[in-house]
Amino acid sequence: MDHFESMKKEAKATKNAILSKVFHTDDSSKKLLWGLLHIKIIKCQKMRNLDRLGLHTLLTRRQYDKSDPYVMAFIDDYRLLKTKHIDDDLNPVFNEEFYCPVAHITEGITFKVKDKDIVKDENLGKYHLPASELIKLVDAKDMKADPNMAPGDLKRVGLHKVVYLDGKKHHGSLEFFIEFIPTRMLSKSMVVPGIYFKETKGNDVKLYMNADDDGSAPVVKYGGENDDEKVWTPPRLWRDIYDAICNAKHFIYVAGWSVDTDQYLLRGEELKEALANGKYSPLIGELLKSKAEEGVVVNLMQWDDNSSNFAFPGMMGTFDEKTRNFFRNTKVMARFMSMVGGEENTMFEGQSKKMAFTHHQKYIIMDAPRPGGGGRELFAFVGGIDLTAGRWDNVKHPLFRSLQSQHKGDTYTKCFKISTECGPRQPWHDIHSAVRGPEAIHLAQAFEERWTKQGNAGELINRNRLGLDNEITLENKGGWGAQLSRSIDSRVDSFDPSANQRSNSLLRYEDKADWKSMKEKDTKSSKRFETATVTDISYNRCLDHKKGRLVDNSIHMSHIHHIRRAKHFIYIESQYFMGSSFMWSKDRAVKCGNMIAAEIAFKICEKIAAKEPFAVYILLPMWMEGIPQANATQGLLYYQRVTIEAMYQQVQVALTARMANSTDYGLKVSDYLNFYCLGTRETSAGSQATGTPATEDEILLSKTRRHQIYIHSKMMIVDDDVALIGTANINQRSMDGCRDSEIMMTSWQPDHVATKESIPKGDVHAFRLHTWASITGQMDEAFRNPSSPNCVNAMNKIANENWLKYMAEETTDMESHLLPFPLEFEEFEGGEVRPRKGLIEGHFPDTKASVLGKKSIMLPEIFLT
Repeated sequence: MDHFESMKKEAKATKNAILSKVFHTDDSSKKLLWGLLHIKIIKCQKMRNLDRLGLHTLLTRRQYDKSDPYVMAFIDDYRLLKTKHIDDDLNPVFNEEFYCPVAHITEGITFKVKDKDIVKDENLGKYHLPASELIKLVDAKDMKADPNMAPGDLKRVGLHKVVYLDGKKHHGSLEFFIEFIPTRMLSKSMVVPGIYFKETKGNDVKLYMNADDDGSAPVVKYGGENDDEKVWTPPRLWRDIYDAICNAKHFIYVAGWSVDTDQYLLRGEELKEALANGKYSPLIGELLKSKAEEGVVVNLMQWDDNSSNFAFPGMMGTFDEKTRNFFRNTKVMARFMSMVGGEENTMFEGQSKKMAFTHHQKYIIMDAPRPGGGGRELFAFVGGIDLTAGRWDNVKHPLFRSLQSQHKGDTYTKCFKISTECGPRQPWHDIHSAVRGPEAIHLAQAFEERWTKQGNAGELINRNRLGLDNEITLENKGGWGAQLSRSIDSRVDSFDPSANQRSNSLLRYEDKADWKSMKEKDTKSSKRFETATVTDISYNRCLDHKKGRLVDNSIHMSHIHHIRRAKHFIYIESQYFMGSSFMWSKDRAVKCGNMIAAEIAFKICEKIAAKEPFAVYILLPMWMEGIPQANATQGLLYYQRVTIEAMYQQVQVALTARMANSTDYGLKVSDYLNFYCLGTRETSAGSQATGTPATEDEILLSKTRRHQIYIHSKMMIVDDDVALIGTANINQRSMDGCRDSEIMMTSWQPDHVATKESIPKGDVHAFRLHTWASITGQMDEAFRNPSSPNCVNAMNKIANENWLKYMAEETTDMESHLLPFPLEFEEFEGGEVRPRKGLIEGHFPDTKASVLGKKSIMLPEIFLT
């Protein structure tokens, strides 16, 4: 081994040693499970019969009623899986397979077998598998065979067991297979393995910021050796959607959370021109109705808010009743679809599901002329921006100066109690994307599956007849790769029946492994394998299971996959940010276990231990939409705060360990992890407010003349080589798969992929630079290298300077909008987050609402998280 390789191995060994202290894996009981658990629940045998004299027997008068078993597996309070229940069977065969990403410091995994009952499910037995049985370090022989290995690297370990529940033979047995695959062995390719939609090639992708992007942001040059060969020209979303709908010849599919038929897709001079001389009205409702009158198939599916009716617009204000009435007796096929409960739910539970969770997907698909002629193709838009009130905005984000012009009739606000005449309006920042090519087939398929399940399949267009269902013929020269992902389950989606039967052609490793039998107490049989080198992982299915339902949770899987492959930086914009409750300092039993926060924190810890530059930038709203002191808003802020705090604390542990094991000193969490929000102020010059301030909020805001710019985006950019853009927020509702329905498109340019040394200079890079230039009001050269301390310092300097302007007594126009998120962290182990210095009583500006939030005692956590 040469000197360079020896140094690499030594550095890796040092990294592993630091990580063992960070994750407490030198403790004999707790171990770090960071990677993938592949679990198969095979069967139970000779279970006890708890239903013999149970309520179910008495109610059903069944003479031979037996236990109805199902199996769950937990890491502490975090549920990994839940099988279907099998009625009246003391020897149930499940054969259910699960692929569970994990990032947990734990003593082990507990398998619980329960009997499903009417009132309360009863325990049939449990088995605890120590995490130490899944952890095996590489040895000298392994490192000799593979020089890339270093002390502390983990092996892949598999176990096949038949165990006695509760250690008692008369309680019956559970047979299962489990293997742990550490992150170092998982795929780092651009494609997410084992999910429903495969990647497509030959697409043309556009990336959009806001409903309109008027080109007034600082110029961004990119590409080439010096990153200055081209100039980014921002596309304009609602202009492009208007043109695409006008050009549709055969069909238009619209899926939305909210659709307002009275909103104009064009504004200003373009609106006047279209109204005076255009063939089609830019008014959303009239435009769709006109296309349907031409014979174009127009299908619209919108979430049905069960709290709305003819007299009440609903708690969420989605205009579903208004849209229903507008398209009644027209040729537009408008269908309004609610979420539904499971068959086993009570009437109350089913109604709660309808009320609590939503169809949150937002995308549009239509046929379009190929650029340059030559037939038709599919054109689709997907992202965070609904065709509804309040969404039209641009980089200027006016508060008062557009009330009687661009935003007349669209003065939207939900953060304060103010009138549309007085203002200010609520500025809106959002992200969207569009695709031409094979990936649009998958978006059309996603629409058709939902429509088939909750609508009428006979109302869909025959894409095969139009030649719009062939990936090869729809390829173009755009050169983008793309992969669709969703959060949705079989209660509201008609999955392709053959999809879950797909399996990898590779022989599964456990079928060819060198198994070794083990003798263990309270175990009928046990065998294990371990390998340091085999990395082929064959996924036997592409949908998850929960209670026997099929679940597509690929949005969650996609985020985890791309965080794990990150080399340099991560940039996130999200309306909510909460999850990884298993690492919170309190309330760990809350069912908000999505792993995004933990994965980001662990990735940062890994980079700190390796002494590699890395930075994470997360942009959130100052507070979630709603009156900030309201019970719901405070509850949301509480769960977000404990999530952020847990991340800070984990990163601080890594920094402390590194400084204790090196000559480094003075390292801060903010060197690696930063949260931001956006805000703006506007002087009275040019104000179009016409009302006289009367309410407390109107009087105060007419003086301070400031407002947060509401972050509604759902985007993650990793290393400037991949963009994940869709409708899913970073919370359990969006990531779960069984709560809100969501959709997301991941896109990349294969010729612009990050290396260990550098980030690429393609369109994702340019779009991220454009976004940062827009929110900061400048194109700082430090932005080109986001993992560098110079860039982190530049962003924080801009944010802190803007904060002074935002909080100043004197109002000035703000053209730079980036602000620090109003929380600060006590930089020591066990430190907590606190309100930012200068906030009166720890309240958001112009409010009496705590920035820390407060746990709600009225609203269930499942609704808020």
